[in-house]
Amino acid sequence: MAKEEVRKHFRLAELLREEISDLPPHDPFPGERALAERYGTSRVTIRQALALLQDDGQIYTVHGAGSFVAPPRMMKQMKLMSFTEEMKQRGFEAITQLLSATLVNPEDDITDEFIVVSEPSYRIERLRIAGQEPLSLEVTFITESNAPGLLKEDLTKSLYKILAFKYGQEITSADEHLTPMVLNGAESKLLKVPEGTAALRIQRTGYNVRGEDVERSLAIRQGSRWDFKYSVRN
Repeated sequence: MAKEEVRKHFRLAELLREEISDLPPHDPFPGERALAERYGTSRVTIRQALALLQDDGQIYTVHGAGSFVAPPRMMKQMKLMSFTEEMKQRGFEAITQLLSATLVNPEDDITDEFIVVSEPSYRIERLRIAGQEPLSLEVTFITESNAPGLLKEDLTKSLYKILAFKYGQEITSADEHLTPMVLNGAESKLLKVPEGTAALRIQRTGYNVRGEDVERSLAIRQGSRWDFKYSVRN
């Protein structure tokens, strides 16, 4: 590729960044054809400029719907902390909406395929909000034997703090499994983004200091709102 062609799509990306700065998050962004006509350049150049914006997390694409303005990303470091702690570290107050909280048994028909209920457990579904925006849809399972009477607690507060201070079950380590996914209609409605939006599915098993698992959870987070930062060493 010629140097002038490279400079051209970088310059165009800068112009588009200025345009994006005036638009609210999740606003539709013009497609390749409209931008090519507006800037009088080829769709190849437009496509390259849009790819730069997507790599930088400034736009995101929903298959069949087009491109949209991405909200600022949250940076998640690979350090064990609750959602409440994550948001506090970033200067946001975390708000929790409790969607459901029930006691389930091994014989119950549990639809969360990642979990196997081998003894009575609490199933807690919550929507986590920060900066007036829903960022995470979470389902958490905690065995009744580890936290008897948990449903009487205020489950809009940090579960990690309740487990630590009320039940002596401090979660000191966890295994996580991250999987890309797209949101279905119910999930996208709760997270207030278009159906088919890219998301991250995070399965976590949290352990106490004795290595016993205390919680198993599934969090669905908007893919356009999170970066994951970690170090790799030999």
